[in-house]
Amino acid sequence: MGKKKMIQEKNKKIKWIPLVSIVLVASFIFLAGCLDNEPGNADADNGELIPGAVMEISQDTFSMSDLIEFDIRNTGNTNLMFGRTFDIEFYNASSAAWEPVEMDMVVTMDMIILTPGEVFTQGFTPEEVFVNEIEEGQYRIKKVVSVVETDESMELEETFMIEARF
Repeated sequence: MGKKKMIQEKNKKIKWIPLVSIVLVASFIFLAGCLDNEPGNADADNGELIPGAVMEISQDTFSMSDLIEFDIRNTGNTNLMFGRTFDIEFYNASSAAWEPVEMDMVVTMDMIILTPGEVFTQGFTPEEVFVNEIEEGQYRIKKVVSVVETDESMELEETFMIEARF
């Protein structure tokens, strides 16, 4: 009888091992899920919408025949929405005012959505799209983007120079 009792006690211990193992693994998984392992913006963690965007140009000075490319970068935690249209203005030093530049350019009516961190690149060549004679001087690109979640809009702008190069 002593041998039979010892086997029964051993079987009782063996039955508890899988149950204890499952509880321990489940506890580790639960605790790991509670940890905040992602670095990020503290305001973004609390659900606050922080829209942000920048326009960037690779250089400051171009010739009349250069391809001028500009990037729209979503720097916020919201989705941005915009089309392919943009405006160009020339700074008239004699009147100290920005004047619109007439362009002959076909753009599609696409709606572009930029998620946080994404970049969209667009470009033009002045001698191909400017209707009137190109003047040397300071220009700026202006583009309006909207925040998808709030429908507010932001106007982005970036200045550059056009010089005649021979």
